[in-house]
Amino acid sequence: MRAGDRIVETRVAQQLGVSQGPVREALRDLELFGFVVSSPFRGTEVRQVSVEDLAQVYPIRAALEVAARAAATQMDDATLRELEDLVERMRAAARRGDNHAHTEADIAFHRAIVEGSGNALLWQFWQSMRLATTTFITALLAHRSLEELTERHAPILAALRARDPRAAEAAMRWHIEELGEWILAVAAAERAFPAADGVERAVVREGVGG
Repeated sequence: MRAGDRIVETRVAQQLGVSQGPVREALRDLELFGFVVSSPFRGTEVRQVSVEDLAQVYPIRAALEVAARAAATQMDDATLRELEDLVERMRAAARRGDNHAHTEADIAFHRAIVEGSGNALLWQFWQSMRLATTTFITALLAHRSLEELTERHAPILAALRARDPRAAEAAMRWHIEELGEWILAVAAAERAFPAADGVERAVVREGVGG
């Protein structure tokens, strides 16, 4: 899709075999990040977006998800087991080439850490920012294998297991900020970003939500 193209909820839902609810939620997320614009009479349209615009999201997400520091000292054993299970689910999805299942487990991993920080205000802000949406977009643009994306969670899990706040914060910050560097590298290599082409489609296709 090009800048100015209209996105029709019913058509997208029909093409992807889903209800309009997930499509509407995905479009709200994309509007939050500035990838689409909505107006009462024209509906939702694709906005001109650069990779540099997208990369600005990652430092914001990294600043929020240093919640891993607090989670390292407060997380209970049950949540640690949940994180271990989610990493295994990502590995299984990577072996199957199942992007949808992989992304769902990835988002659940980050959600559990933010919840595990015990900071209710941070949790609400994380949810309201729809930061999980960047997971879908990263998978589309970074050109990395699901296996590589999965194993990047291992240092975070190891630091949380060790109850090491400093290591957990450093691992999470690296985990997220490097994604922004990957996206910028794509921009440097291609020197052009086709106006959200594929971005809204990928977010909706991969199951939307989280």
